[in-house]
Amino acid sequence: MGLEEAALYLHVPFCRAKCPYCDFYSLPQPPEEEILRKFLKALKKEVLLRRAELESYRFVTLYVGGGTPSLLPPWFYQNFYEFLEKELTFTPQEATLEANPEGLTLKYLRAVKSIFNRLSLGAQSLRAEGLRALGRRHSIDDIKKAFEAARNAEIKNISLDFIFGWPGQTLILLEQELKEIKLLAPEHISYYELTLEEGTAFYQKARKGKLSLPPEDEVIRMYEFVHSFLVEVGYEHYEISNFARFGFRCRHNLFYWEARPYLGLGPAAASYLHGRRTKTVEDLHLYLKSLEEGVLPPREVEKLTEEERFREAVILGLRLLGGIDLFLFRKRFQYDLRAYYGARLRRLFEMGLLEISDNHLRLTQKGRLLANAVFRELV
Repeated sequence: MGLEEAALYLHVPFCRAKCPYCDFYSLPQPPEEEILRKFLKALKKEVLLRRAELESYRFVTLYVGGGTPSLLPPWFYQNFYEFLEKELTFTPQEATLEANPEGLTLKYLRAVKSIFNRLSLGAQSLRAEGLRALGRRHSIDDIKKAFEAARNAEIKNISLDFIFGWPGQTLILLEQELKEIKLLAPEHISYYELTLEEGTAFYQKARKGKLSLPPEDEVIRMYEFVHSFLVEVGYEHYEISNFARFGFRCRHNLFYWEARPYLGLGPAAASYLHGRRTKTVEDLHLYLKSLEEGVLPPREVEKLTEEERFREAVILGLRLLGGIDLFLFRKRFQYDLRAYYGARLRRLFEMGLLEISDNHLRLTQKGRLLANAVFRELV
């Protein structure tokens, strides 16, 4: 029996500054070389201490997220990549580096191109108003220069990340932004609705009544407009918030949405291996100290029952616009989805939120707009 395919994620907890909407674990300080060497040593130790649970997997994607992974020098990634090749069955066909536009140079991209064949660029907006509203440090010119540098480095798979629904955004501004995106023609686009996560600066401002967001009906129109515009210009809308040219779906993220195994390394990183979900402590100091002492850092551990795995896979699978193959799902989990959910599923059909087509259960267009409500019914 062959090794099971899995994804590998590395969390880099360093950035230049904390964005007001971001709830990912990060430290707003560029790392010094001494801390980088400690971090690299700790990551290697984590892999070695977890080797027993990793032996049955072949890692076919790599995704480095953060934080701002492009703050780390090329030698860091070259060293760690070689270590992974030596210690794991590590053969990534897709290797993604997240980057912010400011300070991203052609020299840097050429240096990391031997490791990464995909770049995820955190543009967030192509409107000056949007960048100001979102508290971003870069300019539109920075985005375009970084994109051009990636093209000159011959990176043939570029994803641009955007946020819609920011304070002051209108449909007119959104349309102008989309026209600029069309001219850049990236292979992949992520468009996420601004959400107010507890603990963020935006969440605190909203609680005090100091943050004015577009009304809900306007945000819905924005989502529909993003869909219609990008589909019209040749992108496949394959996941609630993600669009791709043919052949450029994000293979790494598909492991999450298809409820397949993934390993997370670094502080705050989550893993899903052998039906068990774990999350490492969100504390770089404790992470480094534990591994320096030769023990794994504290982790939340949850062993999922077969039924819990099934229910979670339903929620994740419905994020994909192709939906869930009912035959393959029953074969994989031994549950008949329609029989399991019964009346709840029928009610969602009657409300026009779900449909079955070609033996695939999927969200309708209306269901995508109300996806969180659908997921609450099925969780």
